[in-house]
Amino acid sequence: MRLVSKLGSEKLRTLSSYTLMTANDRHKVLLRFLAPPDIANTGLLVWESGDGEDDQWLYLPATRKVKRIPASGKKNRFMGTDFAHEDMRPEALGLYTYALVRSEIMDGHDSFVIEARPATPEHARDSGYSLRTLWIRKDSYVTVKIEYYDKAGRLLKVLTPRRYVNVLGAAQRADEMEMHDVQAGSRTIMSVERRTLNSGLKENFFTEVELTRGSW
Repeated sequence: MRLVSKLGSEKLRTLSSYTLMTANDRHKVLLRFLAPPDIANTGLLVWESGDGEDDQWLYLPATRKVKRIPASGKKNRFMGTDFAHEDMRPEALGLYTYALVRSEIMDGHDSFVIEARPATPEHARDSGYSLRTLWIRKDSYVTVKIEYYDKAGRLLKVLTPRRYVNVLGAAQRADEMEMHDVQAGSRTIMSVERRTLNSGLKENFFTEVELTRGSW
């Protein structure tokens, strides 16, 4: 992970990410920072719930405490990056209403342009975004761009996934994602160095106990 400031200075971070799809088709995610030393072993646990919402817990080694992230706190930056806590969860279909607004060529590919707005007053209150616009390729259904708009309707951030690779047959995942905070001028680039599939993870790995256990 590279954090690039408006002036071009860079910070490097390394993390591990583990994801499990449960028997009832819900995601569980465990993230752990490995470097630099001042944030090593900081972790985030995410449980997707049935209503489209999610539960998140943050572990800070300096305090040796696990902090649950409230719904109102998910619009805040995740560990100083350009990603918010709400960006760290899988696409939560139950939290948004979607509208196909047009077709458009994006990066040389015919794409659907879809607008996603908060589906409930509660999510509209808690989210940092009033609108997201997604570009999705028609041939592969992968997302090639997302624009995020703030509560005033101004462009806030742009996410650009790159380097899609095939995983588990025809399924594709991006090996690089760049989040550009247009208003702040900063960028965060997350790159995948190694990906392991079907590694035998169990649900009991995705717990607060594992979150506080230290490096794996």
